Amino acid sequence: MLTDLLEKMGFTLPQHDWQKPVVGVSACLLGQKVRYDGDHKHSAILVHQLGPLLRFRDTCPEVAIGLPVPRPPIQVVQVDDALRVKGVENPQQDVTEALEDVAAGMTEPLSGFVLKARSPSCGHLSTPVHNAGGQQIGMASGAFARKLHELFPRIPLANDSDLEKPAFLQSFLLQVYCYHQWHHSDHQGQWLNDMQAQSEQLDEPLHSGLRHYLDKLGQAMH
Repeated sequence: MLTDLLEKMGFTLPQHDWQKPVVGVSACLLGQKVRYDGDHKHSAILVHQLGPLLRFRDTCPEVAIGLPVPRPPIQVVQVDDALRVKGVENPQQDVTEALEDVAAGMTEPLSGFVLKARSPSCGHLSTPVHNAGGQQIGMASGAFARKLHELFPRIPLANDSDLEKPAFLQSFLLQVYCYHQWHHSDHQGQWLNDMQAQSEQLDEPLHSGLRHYLDKLGQAMH
């Protein structure tokens, strides 16, 4: 149980919505029909397992920049040394900066983000990259996800497909709660020391994953 894990690590379970960490979510994962094909990608794990413990802030970057539903598909394209998001059927369409601006406009404090895997806007290190001829030549992040990570490098990010692995689901939730408490702590150094000691009771791979994340939070203080 995820609640048992949080209690084991000393977190107080939220009794009210306003006490829950705020996590951004690709809107299609909550069942909103905003994808390019007019459908959704409802994630039962996200809604039923994480939903009681987190407060979701949904967004669809592609709809946010004015693209219709349904809409012609877009893709990530390598142009010289840059990654651009262009229309598949209309390569002159370039929405890279517009998608990045949506990430820059995320003003509410977030403690994490769950993204739609492989999306040209939202995929986190999971999106196909194409050459000018349309052939796939690699993998990267979508424009929104890439900018989000650049602006908020310490909030945990997850693709919806990552959450299907129980160990990753547990790790992501722990990191979200850690970031939320660390960000709001008046004594961040002491909090980190206490949490590092608390992490010793975790089994692998949770132990190593959390220690690595706590180290990243510690580096932010120097």
